[in-house]
Amino acid sequence: MSDIETTRNSKATAEVDDSAPVASRNSVVAMIDAGNALEEQGRIIEAMACYDQAVQADPQFARAHLNRGNILLAGAQIDEARAAYQLAITCDPRYAAAHFNLGNLNYRAGEFEVALRNYRAAIGIRPDFADAFVAMANALDSLSRTAEAVECYERALVINPGYAEVHFNLGVLAMTHGRHEEAANHLRRALEIKPEWKTKLAFASCVARTRLTTNDSRIRAALTTAIIEPWGMPYELCQPALSLIMFDERIASCVRLASGSWPVRLPKAALFGSDGLAALAADPLLLALLEAAPVSTIEFERFLTCARHALLEIASNKQAPEHSEVAALRFYVALSQQCFINEYIFDCDDKELIGAAACRTKLLALLDSNAVVPPFLLLAVAAYYPLYTLRDASRLLAANEPGPVVEVLRQQIREPLEEQALRADVQGLTSIASGVSEEVRDQYEQNPYPRWVKVPRGRALHFNDELRQSLPFAPFTPMPDDSAPEVLIAGCGTGCHSILTAQRFRGARVLAIDLSLSSISYAKRKTRELGLTNIEYAQADILKLGDIARTFDIIESSGVLHHLADPFLGWRTLLSRLRPGGFMRLGFYSEIARRCVVKARAIIAARGYASTPDDIRRFRQDLTVEDMSDELQSLSKMSDYYSTSNCRDLLFHVQEHRLTLGQIESFLAEFGLHLIGFELDPDVLHRYRARFTDDPSGTDLRNWARFEADNPDTFVGMYQFWIQQPIID
Repeated sequence: MSDIETTRNSKATAEVDDSAPVASRNSVVAMIDAGNALEEQGRIIEAMACYDQAVQADPQFARAHLNRGNILLAGAQIDEARAAYQLAITCDPRYAAAHFNLGNLNYRAGEFEVALRNYRAAIGIRPDFADAFVAMANALDSLSRTAEAVECYERALVINPGYAEVHFNLGVLAMTHGRHEEAANHLRRALEIKPEWKTKLAFASCVARTRLTTNDSRIRAALTTAIIEPWGMPYELCQPALSLIMFDERIASCVRLASGSWPVRLPKAALFGSDGLAALAADPLLLALLEAAPVSTIEFERFLTCARHALLEIASNKQAPEHSEVAALRFYVALSQQCFINEYIFDCDDKELIGAAACRTKLLALLDSNAVVPPFLLLAVAAYYPLYTLRDASRLLAANEPGPVVEVLRQQIREPLEEQALRADVQGLTSIASGVSEEVRDQYEQNPYPRWVKVPRGRALHFNDELRQSLPFAPFTPMPDDSAPEVLIAGCGTGCHSILTAQRFRGARVLAIDLSLSSISYAKRKTRELGLTNIEYAQADILKLGDIARTFDIIESSGVLHHLADPFLGWRTLLSRLRPGGFMRLGFYSEIARRCVVKARAIIAARGYASTPDDIRRFRQDLTVEDMSDELQSLSKMSDYYSTSNCRDLLFHVQEHRLTLGQIESFLAEFGLHLIGFELDPDVLHRYRARFTDDPSGTDLRNWARFEADNPDTFVGMYQFWIQQPIID
C-alpha cells in the first residue's frame, strides 16, 4: 500500500469498447456483461466461463477476446493474454482498446519499447485517446525519457483539462525523481479536481517525504485534513507539519527561546512573549498534530516540555488564569493529549516533579470533597500522569462539565477502562513458551506498542489486484479464489497492522495474535471504534502455532520474528500454517541499517541504563547533551525515538536479532520459497532499477545486497517483503 509508484493511471485492465454495436450480437454482449459483473465480485473462474461462451457464440467478436485477455493478464498468464489481445486486433484491426491493453501487457512484462508502439497504434486510431497518452508517458518514464513522459502527460491534459489522474501521475513522477514539493503541488491539484482516496494517500505519502520550503496555505490546509481524517499515518506527517508550523515567526520564536535556554525552563511570560500563546492556540495544524502523533524533533520537544512547565505554573498559581491563558485552553488540552500519546517521554527534573505531585494531591482532595476540579489543574495532572492511574479515576467523569477537557477524559479514563473490560474476553489460543517469549510478553504488557491514535481508512481490493498494484513487475501465481482469503497476523501488537490489513484486502477474514493482553485489548478497542467486524483477536505464541489445526492463505509478521530466540524457527513454524501457494509478508531488521542502534544498545548495556521510563528519559537526555558520534545522534531523527514504548522497542528490547540479505536468500532457497518483491519508497525502487536494469521486478537479493552496501540506510525501516509458498502438484 505504501508503493505509490504503482498507483499510476496505467489502467492495466481498462476496457474501452469503441467497436460498433451489432444488433445480432446482443446475446453475446449480455454474456460479456454477465462476465463483467462476476469479475467485479471476484468470481474470476465464472467470469472467464462467460467470456469463453461469448467467443464460442461469435468467434469474430473482438470485445470477447479482449475481456478474456484482461482476465488472463490479471492472472499473470502473459502468453495467453497476448494471444487473446492479438485475436481481438485480428477481428478488428481498428479496435483501439485492444492495442491499448496489449500495450499494458507489454508494459507489465517490461517490454517498454514494444508497449510504446502499441500505445501509438491506439492513438493513431483515436487521436483523442487521453488514457493512451498517459500510458505512453508511464512507459517513457520507465525508459528514463522523463521529458517525453511529461510532454505526453501534458497532451493528455490538453485533451481533458479536468483529468485529475494526470496531475496525480505528474505528482508521482516528480516524487519518484525526488522532487517532493513539486509532487505535492500536483497531487493537491488532483485533489481539487477529484478528491479520490488514492490521491489522498499519495498526497500523504509524498508530503511525508517533503521538507516544505514555502508556507503555501493550500498545502497547509490539505496537510491539516490529512492528519485529522487521516490520509496517512499521522507520525509520518509530523516533520512536514512542523516545517509549516515553524513558518509562523511567533511560534518559531517560542521554540527557539525554549531550545536556547535548555535545560532551564523559562517562565511562561518569557517563553510565550506577548503573542506566542495566541498563535499556538490559533494554529489548527499544530493542534491536529499534537492530538494525533508524538512530535519528532528535539527542538520542538524541548519547547513542548517548557510549555508543559508553563501549564504547571498556571495550575499551581493561587490566582485565576489570565484571559490569554483561558483563551489558549484548546492548546493546553492538545498538549496534555500529546503527553499521554508519547507516554510522558518529556524530561522532568525533581523540582518539576514535586510541583506535579502537589497538583495531583490537590486534585484528589477536590474529588474527595466533591468540589469542582478547575480545568487547568486537571490538564496539568494529565500532562504528567495518566489520569486512569489516579485513585477512583472514574469520579473525574462526573466531576467535569462538558468542554474541551472532555477529550482528555475520554483518552485517559474512558478508553483505558474500556480496554480493561475487553481484556477479560481475549481468547487464549496457545500457551506461552517459557524464556524469551515470556520476557517479550512482559515488556509489552508494561508498554503496549505502539500507542497509535489514527490510521487511514483503506479502500479494499481483492488480494490479487492489490498485490499486483503494489508490486506491478513482480512475478507470482495468483490466488485461485481471493474473494475471502484467510489471513493470520502473527504479532499484531496494538492492532494497527491487523486493521490496515483487514481494510486492504477485500473479503479478508483476519486472525490477529500477540503475546500481550494489554496490546490485544488496545487493538480490540480500536477495531471496535472503527466498526470493523472481520478481525478475530487471540493471545498466542508464534512458536506454539504448530499445535493448532488452522491454516491460512496469507500470513503477515512484520517486525516480530527478530524478537524471538530463533527467528528462523519462528519463520518455519509460520510456514507450517501457510497453505500451498499461500503468501507471506515479513519484516526483519537489517544488520547494516541498525548499526547506530547496535552502538546505542552497547552504551546502554555498559552504563547500566534500565528499560524503565525514568532511565529511558535519562538516556535520551544524556544522548542529546553529551558529545556522542553523529551516528548515535542520528537516533533522534527516528520517529520511534519520541515515545516511551517506541523508544523502548527501538533501543531497550529484551531480545533483538538482525539479519542480512544473504541469510534471507539462504532460507528462501532451503524451503523453495519464491520472493515476490520488497515494499519500498518509489524513489528507492527507481534508483535500484536504474542501476540494475536487468531486474525490473527487484527480486535479485544479491543485487540488493550490493545496493544496500552502497546505500546503508535503504532498509532502515526493516526488510519488508512478500514471498509465496510453492504450489503442490
